[in-house]
Amino acid sequence: MDSLNMSGIKSVLNKTPTLRRLLIPGPSVALCSMGGVGSTALARHIGSIADKTIREHAYSPSVYHNENQIKLGYVFGNPYNSVLSVFRRGYQDMHCKAMNANSGDKPVSLKGVELIDYLNAGVDQFGLDRQLSNWLNPGLAKHPTILIKYEELADNIDEVLDFFDCEKPFDVKTRTSSWKSQPAPIVNGLESLYGDFYQKVQDMPAITILNAKEEVLQSVKSNHE
Repeated sequence: MDSLNMSGIKSVLNKTPTLRRLLIPGPSVALCSMGGVGSTALARHIGSIADKTIREHAYSPSVYHNENQIKLGYVFGNPYNSVLSVFRRGYQDMHCKAMNANSGDKPVSLKGVELIDYLNAGVDQFGLDRQLSNWLNPGLAKHPTILIKYEELADNIDEVLDFFDCEKPFDVKTRTSSWKSQPAPIVNGLESLYGDFYQKVQDMPAITILNAKEEVLQSVKSNHE
């Protein structure tokens, strides 16, 4: 019960960053993602302060500029499977709001919108390319930041855990579903809307680390107690 209560307290504090910094000073980590890329389990494993907060899908690392002593991670991956996952769980409206939070752009309502209708509209309301471009921008990387391609996470999990100073092993569960099994109209719609971004993701390395000066990394060595 005590552990459950502490978990709940931490969750509340993570949603109020200013209060959390006052009550729980010291180094921390935040793992963000484009959504639908299996990042939740890893986020909880490393003790991410972004888990289930408005900053879990931060459109830019600049959202964390007011943090001190923090390491950031961003998980991205195949946009076809990502978008399918979001719609399959009925999260499209909530996810659209989260992906646009703090960006200055007003999200459209995707409540009740079907996947085929979303794809036929031909507009990426989640801002996937914008988000990845922001996280890749060295000028926005105030803190040590690691970008992780989901499809290659299993082969690079040791490097990821080392970055976050996490000594606990993590078992990566790979995705079993695939966009290729979808009906032709869905496949065609995904390729039409996200084809260029899909290729951008394919061309990305498995791991990218920004602002990784050794003295910086050492100064934010994370505490996972």
